[in-house]
Amino acid sequence: MKKIKYLCIVLILSGVLSCINDESEIDNLQNVQAEFCNNYSGPGAAYWNMANGIFLPLNEVPIIKNPGGRVSFDEQPLLSLEYPVGYNGTGVRDAQNFPIGIDIKRLDNKVFFRWIPNVSFFGVSDFNQIIAQEINTMFAEVGFNPSNGFEPICSRNESQNFESLLVNFNGRVIQFGEFTGIVWVRSIVVPGLGTVNSAIQTSVAPSTEFDARTLDTFLPFNFQLYVRPDGGGFIDNDGDGSPAHLDPDDNDPNVRHQG
Repeated sequence: MKKIKYLCIVLILSGVLSCINDESEIDNLQNVQAEFCNNYSGPGAAYWNMANGIFLPLNEVPIIKNPGGRVSFDEQPLLSLEYPVGYNGTGVRDAQNFPIGIDIKRLDNKVFFRWIPNVSFFGVSDFNQIIAQEINTMFAEVGFNPSNGFEPICSRNESQNFESLLVNFNGRVIQFGEFTGIVWVRSIVVPGLGTVNSAIQTSVAPSTEFDARTLDTFLPFNFQLYVRPDGGGFIDNDGDGSPAHLDPDDNDPNVRHQG
């Protein structure tokens, strides 16, 4: 079960980085075209590509430039993120599925980030059930009524076998009202257990500032999860040479990424 839990934390990042100024970084991402969709480009498209395991052409480690505080999940203190001034963070709790995760929200309720590295679902017959639930949560967090209509502009739902497990990636870029949101779910099905174990991430901001929040908020959150604070490479908690974002169990040096 330990291996199942940590296999949920999978590839988000794709390179070790050096330094460059912010304006050059914006220019570097401005012409990136999104995969699995049409007519979506820029930093938000690069962020979507990153969620799909596609190289992110950054030349610096994104960091929070104006730290305002830090949130940690009480039962898992290593699950901790620094957030900017004007935001607040809380642990994610749900008596039904017992998720492990954190929410970070801007105080005006217009920017929201959720990271759940592990949650178990029961009785799931379709991976779209899980992402639909998370999309509805995203709508609720920013006070949007889905009956007003929304437009998915990027979509991917793909499964593959990993050893004896079925691994699914299900993601969307959605424009709704004044907002743009990216929601993705990576799920693992273990034969015979009757559960789906998932990792979930949600990022939403007003469409007019989504690219800016990608650069100064969402990317720094992701790099805090997987990159050493000194910029010296990816985190490897168990020291087995397999970085955390690839290692099926980064707490066990006898279990490492193959290939």
